[in-house]
Amino acid sequence: MESAEKASWRQASENEEKIIISGEKSMEERLCESLKSHELPDYLLYTGMGGAKNWLKLDGSETFPVARQLKDMLEENIASIVRFIPAGMSLVSVGVGSGEKERVLLEELIKKNLAEKPTFGKVPIRYYPVDISSQLVDIALEKVRDLPVEKKGIVGFIEDMPLLKKHWRLPVLFCILGNTFCNYEPEFILQLVYENLEQGDLFFFDASLLPDPDSGEDGHSARKSVLGTYASRENALFNMYPLLQYGMAPEDFDFELLLAHVDSRIGALYRTRKSLNILKDTEIRIGAKTISFRDGDVIRMGFTYKYTYGQVIAFLNICGFDILKAFLSKDRKNAMILTKKRT
Repeated sequence: MESAEKASWRQASENEEKIIISGEKSMEERLCESLKSHELPDYLLYTGMGGAKNWLKLDGSETFPVARQLKDMLEENIASIVRFIPAGMSLVSVGVGSGEKERVLLEELIKKNLAEKPTFGKVPIRYYPVDISSQLVDIALEKVRDLPVEKKGIVGFIEDMPLLKKHWRLPVLFCILGNTFCNYEPEFILQLVYENLEQGDLFFFDASLLPDPDSGEDGHSARKSVLGTYASRENALFNMYPLLQYGMAPEDFDFELLLAHVDSRIGALYRTRKSLNILKDTEIRIGAKTISFRDGDVIRMGFTYKYTYGQVIAFLNICGFDILKAFLSKDRKNAMILTKKRT
């Protein structure tokens, strides 16, 4: 997601633990401009109280288990992961959502600090949950209210990392969890992370994958499973939310999802392609502005890459990362990888 205007810092008056990176445009203004261009960036799905509630509902849905499976994998392997993370690191997590996975990490990091630094007494851990949704940042902060960590929530875009990092205490464990990594162009996100990590920082992320060809599952079945998950009714309603919120009826448009090949430096990749197809002339009002649609208009939305494990490793190598520890589920459909910048 592009943060088009210059960002600036301001302290959120309603919560002294939260910082907001804001430009001149509100999320409502961003929505208006996007829809006028027949675009609906995915970050706008999460904003506002309704967006946050809808995401939490989708995250808990039986038909959309992506983030839940990755959380289960984290819990199963947390002790092995933390062995490779030095004591005293700050935890920065972008796209934090409800903060459940981050609490799992923090609890284990606290244990490690107490075990490895007993002669120094308490070793403070600083926690920076980052999300474009102010409501989700509040939820993530509340999730760790009882933990002995210093915390500062940040509402902003990952593209503003050069500004974000000025407020971190180094070194940091920089996390992109919940399959968020796959919602960006691979070389863009890896270059952004590489350029903003210092020596001594670590990068930890997870990904929901397509099984490798040698996993025993044929490609057709794997692709059908992906489409079944992402085209579920619950996910469709989540993607439709901004239009429904401002008065359109479900019969006014249709949610379409495809899984297509795209070219890359390492060969062909699979990527979802989402769109909202307008079925009749209609209009919506956002604040004082009216936006009209005609039958046949197409609103372009975001995407999710579906990599194989080998493709993720190839991009890490190209972009200058060394792997400290990698975890791959038995069915090869989920991975977690701890990395550092190559020296």
